[in-house]
Amino acid sequence: MVSSVSRRSFQYCGAVAIASASTCAMAVTGDDINFNGYARSGIGSTDKGGQQLCFKAAGAPSKYRLGNECETFAELKFGADLFDQDDVQFYLDTNLAYKVGQQGDYETTAPAVREMNIKATGVFGNALPGSMLWVGKRFYNRHDVHMIDYYYWNLSGPGVGIENIDVVMGMLNIAWVRNQNGVFYSPWVDGEEVTITTTPASDQKLTVSSPGYKTADITTNIIDLRWNDIPIIDKLKLELGLDYGVGSPPDNLTAGTHTKNYFDKNGWMFTGELSWDVLGGFNKFIVQYATDAMTGPGAGTAGMYMQTTDWFKGNKLWRIMDHGAVSLMPNLDMMYVFGVTEVKYDKNDFYPNYGQKNTWYTAGIRPSWNWNDITSTTIEIGYDQVKNAHSSYVSGINIVSTGAFKSKLWKFTLAQQFHPQFGNWVRPQIRIFATYANWNEASGYLESPSEPTANPARSCADPNICNALGLEYFDTFTSPQQIAKAYGTKSDGWTYGAQMEIWF
Repeated sequence: MVSSVSRRSFQYCGAVAIASASTCAMAVTGDDINFNGYARSGIGSTDKGGQQLCFKAAGAPSKYRLGNECETFAELKFGADLFDQDDVQFYLDTNLAYKVGQQGDYETTAPAVREMNIKATGVFGNALPGSMLWVGKRFYNRHDVHMIDYYYWNLSGPGVGIENIDVVMGMLNIAWVRNQNGVFYSPWVDGEEVTITTTPASDQKLTVSSPGYKTADITTNIIDLRWNDIPIIDKLKLELGLDYGVGSPPDNLTAGTHTKNYFDKNGWMFTGELSWDVLGGFNKFIVQYATDAMTGPGAGTAGMYMQTTDWFKGNKLWRIMDHGAVSLMPNLDMMYVFGVTEVKYDKNDFYPNYGQKNTWYTAGIRPSWNWNDITSTTIEIGYDQVKNAHSSYVSGINIVSTGAFKSKLWKFTLAQQFHPQFGNWVRPQIRIFATYANWNEASGYLESPSEPTANPARSCADPNICNALGLEYFDTFTSPQQIAKAYGTKSDGWTYGAQMEIWF
């Protein structure tokens, strides 16, 4: 990259920035500006009518995404080569993300500022040759499984770090990343008091507490150490990482009956990833182990969504995953994933697990058959199971919640794809798809503030509610009420539609 900014003009702009900001802005020309991004959008419906609905197993942190995305989403990345001379480079990187429900022509949304950072290479001279200093908001070296859109190692956020420190056997990276998380705190049934009418024809009223855990916004810090590109043998390399996370609440914090000491707990996460270049693609085998604040919530964190309360002290997490994207023959490409994550909750008063293990199993394949460079047929088969899952949703002033149960979901998609050439990673793509899903309805019990306080728990007697609670709704643009309206007591159904996806 060659910039029009010279060292002389760079210094000049610093001296006259106040008097002549517009002149300085002209120092970066159009040739120095970079634009890339990602987007997906489409149209869909169910076999029962209405809008497209998406399927995700209750308690699962991800879903099989082909023909199972119900939103328009885009990330627009603008960057600029600010300076490049004498082996010193400064680069600005930004990212604005947008998401809407793709239900009409005019849908407003506020952009999310996902990235805003500067990366500086060569600033340490011969002391750390080739290394890069960065600071700002950033997607920090995220590791994911594309076909389920799941980031198993994700410490994104505002931070600072040094990358690509040459240690002969690979590269060393050091970073400090900060986030503010909604941290759960006890006890259960510790919510806002609400007043409800017991029957439509009665003036009798009942004041109860809305079930659920309260949350406090707690600043969390993570120190990330990574040693990557460790050569093993030809086409086989290793990456190792160690993350230490701790809560950093203010000294005078109070939340319920809790003070700072309750929210400043820490945890560790170890990650090992073995990458193998094979069959024109790759295979990655991952092992992760985490303790305490780095374990929760739900079926396990991926790093930044820490739970730094005393409640998570003593928890343990382990995760094994294997995934890849390969070319089995000239006309057949395939993506695949298998994974197991288990979180052992130490505290026996933590709803709904009460000291039991939460275990997430996932397995899926996505083979694609190439008819010619322009079109291919793709099938995706995915299975998720979560042992000791639970589900909840808001109904008016009520929060309806289940106890622990085993959730299961099978998902099948058939798609005809159109593209400029064939390959796992070729975009743009246009897809015409049909998706079938089959899931378990919720079992156990429900809790709701509309129930008499003397009998707050009842069996899952309403089949519509039980069926809807068999799914997870976070980040799906689907609601339990929509599932109940479309499928009623049935816990399976079809969707169909078309979607485009692009990155560049």
